[in-house]
Amino acid sequence: MNEVAQPRGKALALCLIPFLMLAYFVVGALSNGIVIPGRDGTITLLRQAAWVACLFPLFWLSGDIIRNYPGITLSSTKRKVVASALTVTGIGLFFYAIYPVISS
Repeated sequence: MNEVAQPRGKALALCLIPFLMLAYFVVGALSNGIVIPGRDGTITLLRQAAWVACLFPLFWLSGDIIRNYPGITLSSTKRKVVASALTVTGIGLFFYAIYPVISS
């Protein structure tokens, strides 16, 4: 690995947003449901949909950690591919969770 991913402070700052989002989603899934504000009102995810939606910030955080943590021994190209694949998978799972709510 000839390239260090990010300085430690910057890497922690980049992981803060998905971590806070994960905390919000998990607290919402444990309580009455995740409320997501939108243009046309709010979307409330309950039960299984809330837990599936929690995978989005978890995969996003995992992708950011893989992309920015220099202790992971991957080449720069593999690091970017794995991190992007995790983030895209999380986005897909999030839309899978909200599809029944927005289609009705």
